[in-house]
Amino acid sequence: MNPATGSVEFEVPEFFEEFHATDDPEEAYELVLSRLGEQAGWLGADRRRALTDLYLAGSAALNELDAIWSGACVGTLDGRLSLATLTVTQLETAGDAPQEAVAAALTEMLAPVPAPADGHGPHRLVRRFEAPAGPVVVSLEQTPGWQLTGEQNVPLLSAKAHLPLQPPLPGVLIAEPTTPDADHWADGYAPLLVAFLRSVRFRVPDLPAVEDLPALPGVDPFGTALA
Repeated sequence: MNPATGSVEFEVPEFFEEFHATDDPEEAYELVLSRLGEQAGWLGADRRRALTDLYLAGSAALNELDAIWSGACVGTLDGRLSLATLTVTQLETAGDAPQEAVAAALTEMLAPVPAPADGHGPHRLVRRFEAPAGPVVVSLEQTPGWQLTGEQNVPLLSAKAHLPLQPPLPGVLIAEPTTPDADHWADGYAPLLVAFLRSVRFRVPDLPAVEDLPALPGVDPFGTALA
């Protein structure tokens, strides 16, 4: 991003550590153990190896992206092991259309996918909210997830929050938290996504900073988002 045009700043959730991608199974295993810490002793060898396979799969996916930042969170929630990743990317767009126009186009493009009659397959929910930095279009869906060995896979719950950049900054900032622990979404990871989105600040020459703009009216629309 051209500093003369402006910049984007955000705060990374404190529970996430920057992700170190690797294609070495032994290195991935050691990284998983270091993230788990004392919790590694609670798990059997099969579970530790499964987490290593997930780490390798996440590394492969990240290598295909030009990520601004990526990180992982491994810990416990409600006494159970919980895992999530967070990836921040920027989608390049042509021109510098107003944020409202881009948000409207994103809402149409990401139109919800109806739930399949048999209960299987993708089911996407789409919501639009207001954050301090502008309109945010969030999609949430469950996918087949990471492929392990043979026909084994780990279903993933993935959210994508699209925040159009403020002109003259071109593009869309995308924050994508993903977790195999869908039960932990509403109380664990959704609030972290909210905090991330509320931390985004655009620094654009000759335009007022977000802190100088009026506060958003009404109640926090994220309170029931994707719950």
